[in-house]
Amino acid sequence: MTKINIVNHTHWDREWYFSTMDALLLSDQVFEDVLIELEENIDARFCLDGQASIIEDYLSIRPERLPQIKKLVEEGRLLIGPWYTQTDAQLVCGESILRNLSIGIHETNKIGKHMEVGYLPDTFGFNAQMPTILRNCNIDNIIFWRGINLDKHVKSPYFKWKGLGNEEVYAANLIDGYGSIPRLFTNEEFLNNKLFKLADKIKSMTDLDEILIPIGNDQVEITCNIKNKIDEINKISDDEYVQSTYLDFIDYIRKNSEKLERYEGEFREPKTGRIHKTIGSVRYDIKKMNFDMEQSLLKRVEPLYAIAESLGIKISKNLITTAWKKIMEGQAHDGMAGCITDDVANDVLYRMKQAREIVDGIENLVKKRIAEGLKLSKDEILVFNTLPYKYDGFKVVEFLSSTKDKFVADVEKCTVLDIHEYEGKENILIEAPEGNYFINEDGYYKITALIKTTLPSMGYKVFKLSEGKVDIIENSNNLEIKNDNYKIFVENEKLCVELKDGRKIEDFITFENCGNDGDTYDFSPLRGDSNITFRIVEGIRKASEGIEKLELSGRVLLPKDLESRLDRNELKPLDIKLIISLLKDDELINCRIIVDNNILSHRLRACIKSDILSNESIASIPFGYIKRPILNGKIGDWNSSYLEIPIDIEVFEGTVSITDDKNTLSIYSKGIKEYQVIEDRMYLTLLSTTSQLGKPNLLYRPGRASGDTTKQGHVMIATPNAEQLGKNEFEFSISLLEESFNENKVEKRYEKVNSQNIFYQLQGLNKFINRLDNKIQNSRTKLDLKREYSLLEFDKNICISSISASLKDNAILLRMKNCSNEELIVDRYDFNKFKRWEIVNAIEEVQDNSKLVIDPYNIITIKLYF
Repeated sequence: MTKINIVNHTHWDREWYFSTMDALLLSDQVFEDVLIELEENIDARFCLDGQASIIEDYLSIRPERLPQIKKLVEEGRLLIGPWYTQTDAQLVCGESILRNLSIGIHETNKIGKHMEVGYLPDTFGFNAQMPTILRNCNIDNIIFWRGINLDKHVKSPYFKWKGLGNEEVYAANLIDGYGSIPRLFTNEEFLNNKLFKLADKIKSMTDLDEILIPIGNDQVEITCNIKNKIDEINKISDDEYVQSTYLDFIDYIRKNSEKLERYEGEFREPKTGRIHKTIGSVRYDIKKMNFDMEQSLLKRVEPLYAIAESLGIKISKNLITTAWKKIMEGQAHDGMAGCITDDVANDVLYRMKQAREIVDGIENLVKKRIAEGLKLSKDEILVFNTLPYKYDGFKVVEFLSSTKDKFVADVEKCTVLDIHEYEGKENILIEAPEGNYFINEDGYYKITALIKTTLPSMGYKVFKLSEGKVDIIENSNNLEIKNDNYKIFVENEKLCVELKDGRKIEDFITFENCGNDGDTYDFSPLRGDSNITFRIVEGIRKASEGIEKLELSGRVLLPKDLESRLDRNELKPLDIKLIISLLKDDELINCRIIVDNNILSHRLRACIKSDILSNESIASIPFGYIKRPILNGKIGDWNSSYLEIPIDIEVFEGTVSITDDKNTLSIYSKGIKEYQVIEDRMYLTLLSTTSQLGKPNLLYRPGRASGDTTKQGHVMIATPNAEQLGKNEFEFSISLLEESFNENKVEKRYEKVNSQNIFYQLQGLNKFINRLDNKIQNSRTKLDLKREYSLLEFDKNICISSISASLKDNAILLRMKNCSNEELIVDRYDFNKFKRWEIVNAIEEVQDNSKLVIDPYNIITIKLYF
């Protein structure tokens, strides 16, 4: 006899082909029924989908229910949290996943207690470091559905999942998904054809004496009188059915851990459920804005908040939490993947815009307060370094001047990259105590400059602006740029690169285009279509002593839509700019691509060629790197085994490399999330556009449409905004060096790629250069600040994950990461500006470890008290 744990739940997409407001309305009905049933049946228990945000939303319309919810949570009959939203696990950065969990736990614990289960029932596959993330939030388990292959990864749905390092969690896979039994009935036909059949299937896969079956589905109501129904089922079943919770079942697995298999790796195979392997490039605008917001919070605003707090500048840290929540609402698996309607996509982008306004406002306030405390003149500029070690390198700054001949003094090098003129204006209102009057305003200039300088760790420095002869970047028609590591040039209508050792690679960067017959879930080729490859090789050179650029542009005629692909009868222009820059002595080739898209339903990829042949790619994932086999696009027979093609198009957090142990090509992306390696070429997907939410019978995904569009009573849903028409910008850097792959080197280069240009000038020429300068009033607290300041410092060889405000105390959390397979010891640090510090986990629980040692592929969090 097997014990079958029945868990009553609902799965709650906040938005999909319906909006968050639609879901809020539905929660008023479904959640009300849940509370009524739990009150009327004291034995009933219910899981509210593992996310705190839907409770927050519900309480915003039913605040009177809070005492009842607290009581039910305390009794263990209503299980909430631990996530804030049902996060994507591949397209957001590892720090975002950690914050989703830590903020979700923090908010849930305000109500009572969080469900200590890493519950992600519908996420489209999982990175290999989920065990590490969960354990850092004191959760030792995960319950999930998609991505597993029980013919390959493990034999049983119940096992131990090990991260890349030493962390491990208990794992339970939901065979056939969270919605395999949407509602519980007791009639014979249902039991024999549905419930008993599923139970027998799961029993055949495990030697354990207990199995798990969830009852529920998308926005489905609570099963009423569940105890009576289970009693009826037990009268005719040979097994024992019991009402249970996910916690109860995890406890059982934990007690039987010696019987469990162990797996290490990711879950990205479309075997038991679709995982949409090519969804990493759909709705690029959402993915790019999410990346930008992650960087703004992690690399700019949170460190600036810490600096401000140390100087006595007070800002509510709840503003930062609010910004994170706005972003996390869009990081749920549907929203971040992009398989949503246009209306919902607009909602996601709007919430990210709100987050952008919050973080920009905080940055504006901090910079202005510090500038006022320094009593800056208009001929001074404040430059920040938010990395916790001294910075020596290039920064881009902007300042306003009444003359063109201004430069940053007291730096090693200053090159003017651009001068923008603002014309003078007449009848300018001056508001003065003695009365209002009008003047004519002279014109002025915004000057963008590249400076080579040093900056203090985690702090700022003031530089003077001087008048005189300015070094200006100059144009020429000689299409060749170089530094100590690379020479990049156009030869015979091809873009070429010559490396330090003399090796030459032709067609270094090209572009590939084809039709996309897929939808917002998956790219799929158009039957009978063929790829179009083209080059961008015309343009100008811009150069000075510190920087050299190639600015190339071109226009290619492409079939305007799917209907034109096969006979090529109607063509439209696609305009592309490719800007390549080299800094002096730098190891990176910096690329910026601007695409003015007029083409419908197509895929556009950038191809970076090397002379490296390898059997595997090495992609970054949260707090580590994973090796994947290179299949060169050759998949073999898959239709009988998979629900979609298991194509070797993969996602990456930020970097991807190939190496032959002598030479290594690495890509460092700023928002691009999808790649494929074919022989010696790395393909980065720039655009994968479509006009439909979900389509049936795709070449890469046969059968039903994803997105419910071909369900009975449903309709096809057009998504014209997913065509990404208009201007789209992409940024990445390349290193192609004579070296073997080294995780720490690649991670440090990526940290450099994402280092921020943060500066401020206290000026009156334009009060909208910084959006809130016109509205931020003088502070009552007068500061007397030093011209140079450093908050903290530690070993430059250690990589930083985040520097954020504590959710609990007047403290900051400094999180360091080790993305390598060797232990790292932090033996050089300066925390003297803090009262005390201690090692905690990601939810601020004090840890026993008193030494600053970072385990392989792991993180360590230090709590520093002001």
